[in-house]
Amino acid sequence: MRDVLCPSVIGRTPEIEALTAALQQATDSRGSAFFLVGEAGIGKSRLTREAIALARDGHQPVFFGRATQSGETIAFRPLSEALLSYARDQDLEDLPHVAELEPFRHSLARLVPQWRRPDAEPGEDSLVLVAEAILRLLRVVGRDGGCLLVLEDLHWADPETLAIVEYLCGHLASEPIVLLCTVRANEASAANRLVDELAARRAASIVVLQRLTTDETIAMAVACLRLDGTSGAVPEAVRSLLASNADGLPFFVEELLAGAVDAGALVATEDGWTVHGQVAPQVPRTFHDSVERRMTSLGEAAHIIVTAAVLGRRFEWALLRDVVGEAPATVLSALRAGVAAQLLIAEPGTAGMFRFRHALTRDAVLGGLLPVEWAELARQTLDAVLAAHPDLPGEWCDLSAQLAERAGDPRAAALFIESGRRSMARGALASAEETFGQARQLAVDPAVAANAMEALCETFALAGKLDEALAVGAELARALPLLGAPSERLGHVHARLAHAAAVATRWDVAEEHLAAARSGVAQADDVALLTRADVIAAQIALGRGEFDQASDLANGALEQARRLILPELMCEALWVIGQCARTTDLSRAEAAFLQAVEIAEQHGLEVFRVRSLFEVGTIDFLTLRTPMNLEAARELATATGALATAWQIDAHLSAWYTFHFDSEAAITAGRRAGEAARWLGSPEFTGIALIAEAGSHGRLGRRAEMDALVAEALDIAGDVSNVAGLAWGLCRAEISLIDENRARALRELDTMMGFLRELPTNAPLPQRGLWALLRAVENVEAEEACAEVRASGATAMLLNAGFLQLADAVLAGRAGRAEEADRSFTAGTELIAHLTWYRSLAVRFVAEAAIADGWGDPAEWLREALTQFEEYGQDQLAAACRSLLKKAGAPVPRRGSEARVPIALRQHGVTEREAEVLALLAVGLGNKEIATRLYLSPRTVERHIANISAKTDVRTRSELVAFAARTAQTG
Repeated sequence: MRDVLCPSVIGRTPEIEALTAALQQATDSRGSAFFLVGEAGIGKSRLTREAIALARDGHQPVFFGRATQSGETIAFRPLSEALLSYARDQDLEDLPHVAELEPFRHSLARLVPQWRRPDAEPGEDSLVLVAEAILRLLRVVGRDGGCLLVLEDLHWADPETLAIVEYLCGHLASEPIVLLCTVRANEASAANRLVDELAARRAASIVVLQRLTTDETIAMAVACLRLDGTSGAVPEAVRSLLASNADGLPFFVEELLAGAVDAGALVATEDGWTVHGQVAPQVPRTFHDSVERRMTSLGEAAHIIVTAAVLGRRFEWALLRDVVGEAPATVLSALRAGVAAQLLIAEPGTAGMFRFRHALTRDAVLGGLLPVEWAELARQTLDAVLAAHPDLPGEWCDLSAQLAERAGDPRAAALFIESGRRSMARGALASAEETFGQARQLAVDPAVAANAMEALCETFALAGKLDEALAVGAELARALPLLGAPSERLGHVHARLAHAAAVATRWDVAEEHLAAARSGVAQADDVALLTRADVIAAQIALGRGEFDQASDLANGALEQARRLILPELMCEALWVIGQCARTTDLSRAEAAFLQAVEIAEQHGLEVFRVRSLFEVGTIDFLTLRTPMNLEAARELATATGALATAWQIDAHLSAWYTFHFDSEAAITAGRRAGEAARWLGSPEFTGIALIAEAGSHGRLGRRAEMDALVAEALDIAGDVSNVAGLAWGLCRAEISLIDENRARALRELDTMMGFLRELPTNAPLPQRGLWALLRAVENVEAEEACAEVRASGATAMLLNAGFLQLADAVLAGRAGRAEEADRSFTAGTELIAHLTWYRSLAVRFVAEAAIADGWGDPAEWLREALTQFEEYGQDQLAAACRSLLKKAGAPVPRRGSEARVPIALRQHGVTEREAEVLALLAVGLGNKEIATRLYLSPRTVERHIANISAKTDVRTRSELVAFAARTAQTG
């Protein structure tokens, strides 16, 4: 048959121009994502091939993968194919900047097995980590000119692939990467829902391909028939055929022309194309007939093409050769005939890969099979696969499971279990859940059914689906004794359920399963399982607020883990010990966490090391020290791929910046934490991150942004007390205080405390101490409020301890104990001296009480607070300070904090904080030293220096230091 495939793309000029521009922008690290959306046959694949050609013309590496239609979800299938398409000719060590990818080798090896090190330690398994690993790989590959990642047919993709695509879309803006995906429209698929979400967020360009116009259809026919000005025109009968039956679909244009040529109705002559007889429509009504005729023309080769269709739309010829058991020459001859009949396409640039020209072509080939023929062919193919590949490497396992199901083979359930375990090992929990569910339904043997249930129970537990895990676990607990399973097997099931319940804070359920696990331990004498049970028991006690019991259990488990040399359990036990101590003895808590860091380092447990260092940074956070350990922990978490911990660190950094009134830095860190928490599927932590970001917006006067983020946080987290408490305290109450609406603020803080009292443990939120201080100033059950906060352990955070000291000062002053009030005031302000905004806010209220009760030096306090509030533009608080100064009979400073800024700097518009930074520059301090002195982050110091440079037009650091020294001399 003469080739009538269209050699060029017709009617897609705007789309090609957009893709060309995107590939060009990728060379400047301005990445983007495109989704080509359209019905079957609209030309998505053809446009994709054009994009690939454009990228290769520009010497940009191309990664290509495609999802496939199958009965089983194959986790990461298109992504694995895409990376493998690159890895066939490229070893990881040969890449430039390979050191950047080393922390992500474990995750990349899940998709490209040849990149796995034989001696590699297990790493963290999470979708976020896999997504970040792919992003880092594409960044490295595309660093010198951009790269293209193509994922076709996402409407058939697995949930994990779609999740990673969403992650990539949110992180491409500053990367040298173009992501191009195709999705079939008008199908109720997860991919279509993702497209809608990305469109709403403007995270990707959605290109909906329209059908060709009549003129474009004829232009495509001209190209297909290779017509030019001298070879004649498209015959009128063919024009009529296309206008009536092609429906503007490029695929049907080609099929109609191919069918007419195949039937002998359209013949090429020296004078052009001539119509012989009637040109009847073949598509779409008789598309199957057209394919069937071409299959019939293949003769003996047809059965090989049918077998290829059983293997999938895309297949490897060597695999087909093994399945059919024919000589290589016979198989290659059949494939050549299939290509000539325009049923197949030999993929260029690949080693023996073929695909059916269209998904509909494969469907038509299989459509002629009777169900019994389907089953028999699947059985034959399965037997051939198992004989040739008994270990079922790679996709052979997934294919075998599908074939067994189609053949009605009793081995199907076991094959699906194996396939699911491989998905679980790659962190693809959604795919594993679906696969284990299929295995459970197909299992005939009760033992195999129990294996499927056990695997499903583990998957549910890991995915945080506690109710589903408990339901399957209960059924499994009834089934295992009937099968004569050893008691330790059931014990491990209950331990897994106990841990899942503890993570979900379902303490009663956790204890129930923990008791069942211990029963299994008693019968099996499994010391390691007993130690694990003790650690879980300690975690449950900690969650219930039973700190003494939790500490005792954890210490016992620690000693046992040391004897058994179980470093992971040693670290987990030390975490419980440290968290128990954190409410009463921060030095003891810090010692426990540092010990965990040391154990993790000794045993090469990078994830445990990161988490332990994070806990040390948390102690720094509570004691108002610099965030150096938190920042070091985040850097290590990112480098080692511990992204789940990295987001928690970002949440703490956001809070640290918030407390130091570095609002922009807090927003940046909070936003990172929120994005990661969404990916980890944690509504509570997503809500906390959003509240942290909202509070910073509120302090900057962006009330609309704050309200929107609070609403989103509460909508996502639901009735979680921690999130609701933060919303009322950190956002609403503090904004009311900034607005000088103390009565409303106190009501909001009362509401906050109502939510916080519902928590099983007492979070040391600084608003607890602020609540007690306001109650002392207002003289509303003040002593009871102070006692409650002290008993809660919230004084582990020095900000709360400082607020309580100031509350004591107010109460002592009111009682006429002026000297005691002065001592408490001094102690309180020293504790929070470095949190200048909170100190000024507290002083504003304490000064009011001191004026009323006649103690202290409220005028001096108010002058300092006034300067702070004016610097931040908080006019109501500044006005309150001025009013109180007048009430105290003290002179009121002129507006603005200019008196603190030398006139030479004031003329340039330098702020007081910038002047402080400049003064430290003058004495030769570096950015980190300045950050430590002023309790700022190094990034904030950098921003202040940049602002000073712009305002003074002094460009280099050495010149800025000289300028600072001159300013210091002139005053």
